[in-house]
Amino acid sequence: LAFVICNMDKVNMSVAIIPMALDFGWSPTTVGLIQSAFFYGYMASQLPGGVLASRVGGRQLLPAGVLLWSSATAVVPAIASSTVSLSASRAVVGLGEGISPAASVNIIGKLFPPSERSRATATVFGGLNLGSIVGLVVAPLLVRSLGWPSVFLVFGGVGILWTLWFGSTFPVELEEHPEAKKERVEEEASSSEDRVPWRRIISQRPVQALIYTHFCNNWSHYTLLAWLPTYYKESLEVDLSGAAFFALLPPLVALGVSSVAANLADSLIQRDIPITQVRKIIQGLAFLGPAVCFFGAMVAPSPEAVVALVTVGLGMNSFSLAGLYCNHQDLSPKFSANIFGITNTAGTLPGVLGVPFTGWLLEHTGSWGLALFAPSVFLFITGALVFFKFGSGERLDLREPVA
Repeated sequence: LAFVICNMDKVNMSVAIIPMALDFGWSPTTVGLIQSAFFYGYMASQLPGGVLASRVGGRQLLPAGVLLWSSATAVVPAIASSTVSLSASRAVVGLGEGISPAASVNIIGKLFPPSERSRATATVFGGLNLGSIVGLVVAPLLVRSLGWPSVFLVFGGVGILWTLWFGSTFPVELEEHPEAKKERVEEEASSSEDRVPWRRIISQRPVQALIYTHFCNNWSHYTLLAWLPTYYKESLEVDLSGAAFFALLPPLVALGVSSVAANLADSLIQRDIPITQVRKIIQGLAFLGPAVCFFGAMVAPSPEAVVALVTVGLGMNSFSLAGLYCNHQDLSPKFSANIFGITNTAGTLPGVLGVPFTGWLLEHTGSWGLALFAPSVFLFITGALVFFKFGSGERLDLREPVA
């Protein structure tokens, strides 16, 4: 539910920015810069989020993040006339949302054994798709009936109410699953490290491959999340509600795809197929399928074909929930939150760079195909090749070498 609210507060700007840009006279480049501000806060919180999740636990960290981003969302109507203040608010939203994935990875690592983590991860992170759907359905209705300020007031209020509910409902200490506890104890027994071995982690080739894989995965996710409603509004010449409707089709498909991917991955692992092989198969589907679809969207003969290809492509990208998003726990259950913080820092760069770059490229080329789809095709193909070559599902040896 927290991740549903997370993406509601992420996609609300992609809808509300359309009437806001008209009210305030913003150019595409300004719109891109405002939307990218979210990712500055998101990127800054990745490593601290991983450290905090390991030290204080995901149970304590998650509600703090929800309260932070919800409060920053609710104040937008009061500060929107200033692009600086608005950008700062969106950065704080990113800060709150940025610590939540590491908190969730920490919780999943404690509550679920390895054979069930693909499904658990897909279910939790699948809330992002559901949040996109809810946000893209509700936001246009609010804009049309109450004006764009209502989007931020309502969505921010929902998150604040969730924080109060979570704090009064769930125990402060979570009971660790026996298999997860055994796995953690074995890893701790084989390592004398109490501190996070940052240098050893970053020097590992599978981690480096995962860093680039995460970057490639998030480029299309963030750029299309930000620009898809505007693209559909301009290319299909539909109103705001129509643009939002077409934009919510991919997360609808992604909900089904993530369930299939998770069950497929866990079933393969239960059949004793090596985890490394399973993760590469799943991530290959997550990258190469969308690459074909997005290339097709660049040369499609009709807008209807583009909508279909983009929908299928983004839906297939949800295979990543059972691929790269589970890989951190494969590599090190003990330091999975820290590794996630490292890779998701790189995964945030597409939001910081890609969203404004797309606006800039669109402004200078006038081509949605070059601005929105071509970079994703390149990154999907290269990301798949890197993960096939260097990715791994085996436990890392993070012990410092003996001199």
